[in-house]
Amino acid sequence: MGSGLRAELLRYVSGYSVLGILAFTALVPWFVANFLGWPDNSEGLSAADNVRTFWTLSASIAPVATFAGSYVVTRESYYGTLRRSVVLSGLKQVLISKYLAAAIVGLATVTTGTVLWGVSAAFSLPPGVLGKLLAAESWNQMPGVVLASTMGSLWGCSLGWIIRHYYATTILTLLIPLAVEVPLMASAPEVARWLPSGALAGIASLPFDGLLAPFPALLVSLGWLMAAGLCAVRLLLGKEF
Repeated sequence: MGSGLRAELLRYVSGYSVLGILAFTALVPWFVANFLGWPDNSEGLSAADNVRTFWTLSASIAPVATFAGSYVVTRESYYGTLRRSVVLSGLKQVLISKYLAAAIVGLATVTTGTVLWGVSAAFSLPPGVLGKLLAAESWNQMPGVVLASTMGSLWGCSLGWIIRHYYATTILTLLIPLAVEVPLMASAPEVARWLPSGALAGIASLPFDGLLAPFPALLVSLGWLMAAGLCAVRLLLGKEF
């Protein structure tokens, strides 16, 4: 198991694609921030509101983590090496190794992304906000952001197994959440809260009216994970590699 996990992680970081994923972890929060007019309007907000806004925007790293989790599978599918891995190690071994790798990748993605986004945002924050952001009480909001991204990465891994097409999975994991589900949280939260991204937003305690509280949102997210995982296993058991 350990060797399989190491192989998955080494495979993930090989090549230049991982640098693109890291860049997206900082660019996506900035994209959402510009849509909200922050930090241009930060001087009109209190330090506490600016800190809350920072962590809210940090939660937008979750779609990137979802893509990163899918990439654990779709990278091999794209290069045509997935069949060889399954034949050499067995489907069960490859499944477990990739899901464990996806969890680690999700954790690493949100951690490095928060640092990169935070460092880049620090230069645009009003005086006094940076100190508040680095204060211990500010970090109380980080566990929800980290958990949401880790869950998102596992969700992406399942989608990668189900679809096993790099470009289609990219659209489903990265573009649809940002282009469809995020606007839906603002316009129809009673619908969005039951969707995968809406559940992750609830886990991260995003300030959208109508979203579920963190624990119910976690249960909804677990439901999506179980459904996608069972679907992936069912499809894979019936497929000839």
